[in-house]
Parts: sequence; C-alpha cells; structure tokens
Amino acid sequence: MSLRHQLRIALLIVIAGISVAVAIVSFPPQADEQEDIIKPPSVQFNTVEFRRLRMDIRSQGRVMAQTEIDLVTGVSGNITKVSSNFVSGGFFNKGDLLVSIDPAEYDLRVAQAQARVMEAQYQLTREEAEAQQARDEWQQLGEGDPSPLSLRVPQLKEKRAKLAAEQEELRNARLLRQRTEIRAPFNGRVRNKEIGLGQYIDDGTILGRIYNSDMFEVRLPISTHELAWIEFPDLPQHNQSARSAVVKLTASYQGQQQTWSGKIVRSEGVVDQDTGMVIVIAQVADPFGLATQNRQSESNTKPTSILPVGLFVEATIEGRWFDDLVAIPASALYRDQHVVIIDPENRLRFRNVEVFKRVRELAIIKTGLIESERVLTAGLHHPVEGMVVAPNESIR
Repeated sequence: MSLRHQLRIALLIVIAGISVAVAIVSFPPQADEQEDIIKPPSVQFNTVEFRRLRMDIRSQGRVMAQTEIDLVTGVSGNITKVSSNFVSGGFFNKGDLLVSIDPAEYDLRVAQAQARVMEAQYQLTREEAEAQQARDEWQQLGEGDPSPLSLRVPQLKEKRAKLAAEQEELRNARLLRQRTEIRAPFNGRVRNKEIGLGQYIDDGTILGRIYNSDMFEVRLPISTHELAWIEFPDLPQHNQSARSAVVKLTASYQGQQQTWSGKIVRSEGVVDQDTGMVIVIAQVADPFGLATQNRQSESNTKPTSILPVGLFVEATIEGRWFDDLVAIPASALYRDQHVVIIDPENRLRFRNVEVFKRVRELAIIKTGLIESERVLTAGLHHPVEGMVVAPNESIR
C-alpha cells in the first residue's frame, strides 16, 4: 500500500472522529427525568375514647394463720392421754380434749381444799354463835357501850377472812385440776407436736404449736399512691363505709392453678422505711372449706380448694371505679409523660399527659387527651415534631 493511500485513510478516520464528537456535543443524550417521591412512613394509632375503669391493684404475699400459738401446760405430771388428732397436720374443734395429765395429785388438792373450807365454815358458824351470845350477855349485864372485843367483832372478821381464803384455795385447786385436761381453745390444726404419751412434763412445757383454721391472713404490700384506690374499714369514724375491697388470690397448688376469695380488712398503718410500701391485710374465711364441706357433699358439688399456710399467692385487689380515663399501650408513652398526637393533617404533635396508672402493657391517662384524637402507638422509634405520616388504626 502506497504512502498516499495510507494518509488518505488516516485523514478519513480523523474526519469521522471529529464528526462524531461534534454530533455528541451538539445533540447530547437525553436521560429520562424521574421525580424523587418520598412516601410518608406508615404508622399505627389508637383513637382516644374515654371510659369508666376500675383500678385493680396487684400484689403478692404469703398465707399465714390469723392466730397461731404454742400450746403450753399449766400443771406438771405424767401424760396419760394424747388425742389421735393431736398430730402434725391434725384437725380439731374448739373444746376437744387434746392432752390429759395424771389428775390424782390435783384431785387430792381439791379434796384437801374442800375439807379446809368446811372447817372454816364450821369455825365461822361457831364464832357467829359466840358473838351473838356475847351481845345477849352484854345487853343483860353490861353497862355503857361495849368494846368490839367484848362483842367478839375481831374474831368474827378473822373467821370470815379465813373462810374467804380457803374458798379461794378451793377455786385454785379446781382450776389446777381443770388444767390437767388441755382442750382446744379454737377450731384449728396442729403444726407440730412436742410431747408423747407417758412423758413427765413440768408447768410451762410446750406441748406443740397450733393455729386457727377458721381464718387465714395475707400481708400484701402496696404503694401509698395505690392506697387511695381501694376501700376498707381502717379509720375510727363510726360513719365510715363498712364495705371491704374484695381480693382474689391465685397460686399453683395440687398441680393446677387455684383461686380463693378474700377481703381487705385493715392496713398495718405504717410506711416501710426501706420500700415506701404500706401493708394491707387480706382475710380468707374457712380456708379449708370445713364449714361448707357438708353442704357440698349433699349437693354433689366440687369441693372447695384448700388454702394451706405458707403458700405464696398472687393477689388482685378490687379497686374503685374512675370516670373519664383513657387506656393506651404503654409503648405509646415517650419520656414517661408525653404522647404523640396525629393531627388532622397527619402531622405528629407531642403532647404532655398525666399518667394515672401503669398496668403491665397499658398506660391509663387521666388528663391531657381529647375525645377522638389519634394517638401514635407504633411505627416510629424516633418521632419528630411536624413529621408527616400515613396513619392506620390499630386493631384492638
């Protein structure tokens, strides 16, 4: 190929490149214009609805007997009888004979005291006769006013005092004799027994520990703020309401969830320095169902669940009713005392509210909200004042 031909080709290439470059500069490629559209975030809300709500209070405590005592003997001697019910876990009724102590020594004391009373009565009768004779003789022979000694007044007082003392000794001897039979002071159950048949015991020996089975109590701690939400007769005024708040106790027992009903009867009236809590006392009557056992057996109904001493229970105390309250999810609260309102233009607005109570996953609002307003409940972790959102009502 000749040089001239090569130069011609090179020149054509240069001219073609220049033409392409000019065309690109003159007619640049047109990109499709796309408008950036930012969609508002989708959020959920609850509509404000005022309601009448009951402020129940939750607490927990351990069941204990209202009355629990050591059964103590008042005399000494050998144990001659122990009731078959006087064993750990045994039930008994008021007045039942639980333990007997050999009464022979105390029978002797009663007999001796009776003999001394009869002797003192004889001496008093004889002294009264002698005093009457002295008064008669003075009226017949004496002159002036007689002295008390002449009428045997001191001797008569002595005999009367002697008789009174011997009568007291007889009552004491009979009391000691009565104490040889240790009887149940109330309906109850035996926690533990400390003695056995034939054992010699001294005065003041603990025979065992027993508790009343008619009434149990549960100490329930609540805050001083919650104390205003329940009713119970804890004040000395005569015109106060006799109504007591109902409490429902629940616990797992005998392999299943059990429920018992009781009443709040009083508070201990002291604020604990460490916790700032007040203790209220719940009472449960007939915890073993003994009073209703016969009626249930006759009607073939399911027996009442027993409530044992020492069981740890959850308590729900029935509170007072309050009007114009709003319940929202606890997650709707920001900085504890604020909520986010979605205004009519779907913009976010922060609002300060007064929280009346928090109940697990709910917050009860007392003031700060208006009927039918929309409260943001979910969809944004960090809401911003004035932000536009796409609201969707939460399914309740």
